[in-house]
Amino acid sequence: MDQTNTPAQTPANTPVQTFRDGRLKAVLWENQGADGPYHTVTLARTYEDKEGRLQDSNSFSRSELLRIAELAREAHSAMRDLGRERGEEREAPAPQQGNTRKEGRYR
Repeated sequence: MDQTNTPAQTPANTPVQTFRDGRLKAVLWENQGADGPYHTVTLARTYEDKEGRLQDSNSFSRSELLRIAELAREAHSAMRDLGRERGEEREAPAPQQGNTRKEGRYR
């Protein structure tokens, strides 16, 4: 798996780091919150649309799941290291989501 380090020039919209495996990627972002900076990760699969433009999808096939999980693990390690550099172990605020897990099923 390739790992690309991208310096953060504009934290609001420039990735801190991007981890890649073929067309799969995990992108590490720095965000500003009321209590200071925190990090998040987006997972995506890049594909070419009918007009030849590159697009990102957040949907993964069965054969891609373990690879995207490995990229997520690498991004998690990088987040942990960034937090340690700052002396922080604070978690990012949890986003509100429609799916909740109860008794092993999604509602």
